[in-house]
Amino acid sequence: MTDLIDHMIAYYVAGPASDLTVAPRFYPYGELQLIFEDKISVAVRKFGPKVRKHAKEAGKAFIDRMIETGAWSTNEGEYGGSMHQFQADRFREVIREEQKANPIIAQAKAEGPAYWDKAFGELVA
Repeated sequence: MTDLIDHMIAYYVAGPASDLTVAPRFYPYGELQLIFEDKISVAVRKFGPKVRKHAKEAGKAFIDRMIETGAWSTNEGEYGGSMHQFQADRFREVIREEQKANPIIAQAKAEGPAYWDKAFGELVA
């Protein structure tokens, strides 16, 4: 991943991800990609179009990480393909762990709210 994508995911995890609620049904992977592309795009919109245009890549990286950590369960279909279901408790646990361990989030907390504007500005300059 690039620094920009890492920062986009960190920004989403540091804030909006904490409030995520999802209907308890199974979703195909492609739909999850679209959902999280949109969620990250909305979260980072204030940093401008140069950042937002990478929302698809950031959304894919985010959902891949969430599936890998068990925040979304995977059910293999009888005829192939897989579907994923939101695991609320595990998701919140993963987000809390990431908020504590992510060095970008730690730096943002140390430097204050201006950190994000500065970081994104430098990353897309």
